[in-house]
Amino acid sequence: MTTIAVAPLPLWAREAADAVDLPALADRVVEADIEAAFDTLRDNDEFVTRLHASVVENLRALRLVLTGRIPLAEVRLTEPFALAALQARLRLPQTALQRSYRVGFLTMWQEWSDQLVARAEHDDVPRRESLEALQALTELVLAYQHHVASLVADSFARTDDVLSRSRDHVRAGLVQHLLRDDSTPLPPSDLVLLDYPLDAAHLAVLLPATPEAAARQVLDTLRDKCHVRDTLVHPIDLTSTVVWLAQPRQAGWPVTRTAAIVECLRSLDVEASVSEPHVGVRGVRDGWRQVRDVQSVREAWGHGVLSYADVSLEVLLMADPARARAFVRAELGELGAEDEVAARLRETVEASHRYGSHVTTAAHLHLHEHTVRNRLQKAAELLGRPLTERRTELQVALRLARLLIA
Repeated sequence: MTTIAVAPLPLWAREAADAVDLPALADRVVEADIEAAFDTLRDNDEFVTRLHASVVENLRALRLVLTGRIPLAEVRLTEPFALAALQARLRLPQTALQRSYRVGFLTMWQEWSDQLVARAEHDDVPRRESLEALQALTELVLAYQHHVASLVADSFARTDDVLSRSRDHVRAGLVQHLLRDDSTPLPPSDLVLLDYPLDAAHLAVLLPATPEAAARQVLDTLRDKCHVRDTLVHPIDLTSTVVWLAQPRQAGWPVTRTAAIVECLRSLDVEASVSEPHVGVRGVRDGWRQVRDVQSVREAWGHGVLSYADVSLEVLLMADPARARAFVRAELGELGAEDEVAARLRETVEASHRYGSHVTTAAHLHLHEHTVRNRLQKAAELLGRPLTERRTELQVALRLARLLIA
């Protein structure tokens, strides 16, 4: 980093700078910093001690610069960096660090400029010389502030980045622990680090083609459009992520609110599997289990977003794949053939069951009504019975066929 070149103070101004009561000024700066940026940490002894040590070291170094004993480029500090590291560990925003430096150096400048003006008046220094000295003092203080604050901000950013990655790693471990069926309750310190209300009502969303960074952007939209506050993000691997959305247990997740989440996900054009609402720590695990079940169905169906309610029947029946295949073969017969013609016929029968009339079915499939009638007749022939017989079994078999027949 390039150090700003500033003209030195005249001798009388250096003497004035040397006369400042540093212990008293340090107390004033610390109080100003706390009031402006760290009021919630006023009773934190470790933080206040570190802040005081940082201020004292800065004052001593700044006085050496103002009095010409050392150039700005040779300033070496340790306490401000230790304070920055502590601020990062306490998860204080960098804006607080910047605010404290602005306020602290303003307090320092006021004291030194007051001393300089008083000395100029006492020694009857010519007005022009006094103004030039005040300007040089101001430039030196600002140059020092820029030099130190830039270094400290960089140190804070590096420390915060390391701690953030470390926190994310620990949080990932905590989530993995929670997802185990035999997991034990988390201690209070881990609950603070997790920063997610486990006793709430949870909705799990699996984003199978969305890495963690992009998943956080999806969450930003959900927070904004669906008014979701508490969220938990867990990367599964480099390309997929699961998130939990929390609502207070009392409020829960009414059907309309869950539907709004699904519609928002669809508007974002992402692939997603959505669980039913579940409560408590067990609810976190149940949501995770459900989205994995939904995901297995969603992959076969090719839908972008599916909720557990959409595919709960398939999930239930696919618990025993061998028996499910046997059921499909028995119910569909030749209609279950693995060819394109049979697949079109199955699609037409399923749509006919869903929409109830040949006209609506034809409109949905973009076919002529006569084509629908012909397909339904052909499907009945392959089935070996009228489509109205064993209607429930036929509908179930057709839904399972979408998963089991290529």
